[in-house]
Amino acid sequence: MKALQKVAYGEGLIEIREVPVPELQDEDDVLIEIKAAGICGTDIHILHDKFTYYPPVTLGHEFSGEIIKLGKKVNNFKIGDRVVAEPHSEACMVCDLCRQGYWQICPEKRSPGWGRDGAFTDYIRMPAKLLHKIPENISYEIAALTEPTAIATNYIVERVNVMAGDTVTVIGAGPIGILCGMIAKECGASKVIMIGRDSAEIIRFKIALEMGSDRTINIIDENPKEVLAMMTNNKMSDVVIEASGTEQGIQSAFELVKVCGKICAVGITGKDFVGIPWDVGQKKMLDVFFNLSSSYTSWDRALAIMGNTRFEMERIITHRESIENWKRVFADLQSGNGIKALFIPQKNS
Repeated sequence: MKALQKVAYGEGLIEIREVPVPELQDEDDVLIEIKAAGICGTDIHILHDKFTYYPPVTLGHEFSGEIIKLGKKVNNFKIGDRVVAEPHSEACMVCDLCRQGYWQICPEKRSPGWGRDGAFTDYIRMPAKLLHKIPENISYEIAALTEPTAIATNYIVERVNVMAGDTVTVIGAGPIGILCGMIAKECGASKVIMIGRDSAEIIRFKIALEMGSDRTINIIDENPKEVLAMMTNNKMSDVVIEASGTEQGIQSAFELVKVCGKICAVGITGKDFVGIPWDVGQKKMLDVFFNLSSSYTSWDRALAIMGNTRFEMERIITHRESIENWKRVFADLQSGNGIKALFIPQKNS
């Protein structure tokens, strides 16, 4: 079968290679036929040698599929089940973090797509303990959005606990930012404001408005602090979701949040250090929530939201391609000419 792989360390160095169909290695493994696989910012970071990986490795960790083979000890699933999978493979399950339920940050974890072979291919091997069944009313393509939706659900629902009536400001109009805005609206946020740059005008602002945002702000044309002050009668935002990962965005979060408000850290900077206005946070007595990846409980919550949301999640999907077209798809996503791209194996297209 063909697989899109990062073949060596360094900038670029991604190729389509022929690889064998995976064999089950443990009695609690399953073999999954990939139906759709989403491109994450992590995959693009790996392209540019800016994220941990162990080449040669097949990229991709966001996917949906059908179980076609079971290990001997798999009891809760059957052949033909439609599933998605948490990307927390090889967490040790014995360290303090795992025993507290934080296996997503276990130092031994090796996720598909960077630490072990991932989903940009036809078949993937996964441990059954990481699987979740796809509800009947969710398609394979929408189900492939479960991982980023679970991340947004973990941050917005479980960590920051957005409440009905909150004003929520999202800095960064990428896929996770748009999903965070949608989840906040589903939690009852009265206003969701999406902040971005010129590149967001291509398509992302339009989709953000269709997915629950009430107002968009292009920082090149408008001052977010002035707009938010006017919209909130100078109260500012109850919750600011920083999803840009830029130093400017991080610093502006402290300006845009109200006194005793909450900042939700979503974007990753890729830097060793960024400056923050510490005294502003102290004087406002802010709560700042740092986050990483998804929790076990956020997956079932995300699937429930996806199956019952009033918003059309299909709007987020801007590309449906085979891996042969990966260069064009990656370029579109990096330029802002896309939101969520899916690779569809040719046998399923």
